[in-house]
Amino acid sequence: MNFQLRHNLLLTTFIIVVIATMWLLMKGLSYSFDQLTAPDSTDSIELRSDAAITQPVLSQKSGYIEKIENFALQEFGINRVLSHFVEADVYLNFKDEPALLVNPRVTIYDKNGETDYILKSKRANYLTTGEVSFKGEVDISSGNGTSHKMNTEELLVDTNTDDLLSNEKVTYLGEGSKIISQGMSMQTKVDKMKLTGDVVINQDSGQKMLTKDLYVDQSNDQKHYYSDDKTTYLSSENKVYAQGMDMKDKAIQLLGQVNILQNSGSTIDTEDLMVDQSNNAEVYITDNGIHYQSSVADIRALGMRYDADKQKIQFTGDVVGRYD
Repeated sequence: MNFQLRHNLLLTTFIIVVIATMWLLMKGLSYSFDQLTAPDSTDSIELRSDAAITQPVLSQKSGYIEKIENFALQEFGINRVLSHFVEADVYLNFKDEPALLVNPRVTIYDKNGETDYILKSKRANYLTTGEVSFKGEVDISSGNGTSHKMNTEELLVDTNTDDLLSNEKVTYLGEGSKIISQGMSMQTKVDKMKLTGDVVINQDSGQKMLTKDLYVDQSNDQKHYYSDDKTTYLSSENKVYAQGMDMKDKAIQLLGQVNILQNSGSTIDTEDLMVDQSNNAEVYITDNGIHYQSSVADIRALGMRYDADKQKIQFTGDVVGRYD
């Protein structure tokens, strides 16, 4: 009897141990399966649509640690007057990188609280210094209706001075031209921009100008481009070398001593030459005296009118010529 009881107890204990072991094993497998099939909750985060709130994000895939939708930031100057209003569809804060603004819009106000400038692009970085660094295509419009459009790798908005600065390549879209420079700076308070370094002006009509440090002045409701550096004007028929340039509307003033080199090899020396590009033409005009030299002629006159498309030159004033 004692032997039978002991045998039954051992058998029962063995069965209990086996059942407990199987239960623990199934529990462990179920937990592992749940971990493998459960969605990764850190890949995305839900934010309220008004979302002037922040949420911590731990996902290493996303990289950001904070996200704000409908981001808005007001900055005030002296006398508590609003100086800047920074907006973006989305603000993303990173641990080791500058914060990212998606579809940013920065409004700069003057001392009277009126809109001075508005800058927009597809993305920008908000720096710890308070500066906003725009990337890619940037639209700049002023309160008086003038506008600028450019593309660059970085355009800094200094929130202390309101000046704009880029030390990267800038492609500026002018009226009827695309201008490429090595950088730019702009004093927004006087609406004057400087495209710095080597500058290439590609006109839609096919002409090209090479110069340095080109100024873009939008005062008096017109776009005025000028440079005090040596300028080369290139067209299909001529190369023109000058000491500077001044361009508004459809007129280009090539300043100082001017030398025209024609494709034929003929040369024209003069001063302060105007290139009239109105009516899709290209006419060179000067009243400052000219010296024309070719393989068969040497002509001096008080002025000229040269239609580059028709290749016709009209000498004006006292004309003296020698022909071989």
